[in-house]
This record gives sequence, structure tokens and C-alpha cells, in this order.
Amino acid sequence: MKTVIKVNVAPSSTDGHYVKGAKKVVNLDEVTEAFFIEGESILETSKHTILEMKEDCLIVCQNVYNPYKRLFEKSRD
Repeated sequence: MKTVIKVNVAPSSTDGHYVKGAKKVVNLDEVTEAFFIEGESILETSKHTILEMKEDCLIVCQNVYNPYKRLFEKSRD
């Protein structure tokens, strides 16, 4: 039996966003939650669609503009 490892690429998310099947997942920056995904993989989350990634990619946390604070901040679930 093969064990499938899932890596959470959205640590600040309430549900998480999990990459599985990748050759390697590299956490580039813990503050901005930037991850490099090596190899074909699948991104799964309970609140969004399943995304099949056919090649290497970069995943970063979504930022939105807050007009009250007049700055960009991490999107919230």
C-alpha cells in the first residue's frame, strides 16, 4: 500500500489547502505563505474546487486590499 502525503500550503487557513502527489513541496516564506511545488500534483480544499497541477508551480496566499487600513492583507476564509 502506498502512503499519500498531503502538505498544507495555507497554514493560516481555517480548513487548509493540501497538495498531494508532488515530488517536493518547498516552503519559501512562512510569513507570506509562499510554496514551490515540484512535479505533477493535486491541490485539495473543502471550500474550493480540486485543482490538478500538471507541472511545477508557485503557490502564494491571496492578498486583498483593505480600503479602511489602506493596505494589502491576507485573504480570509
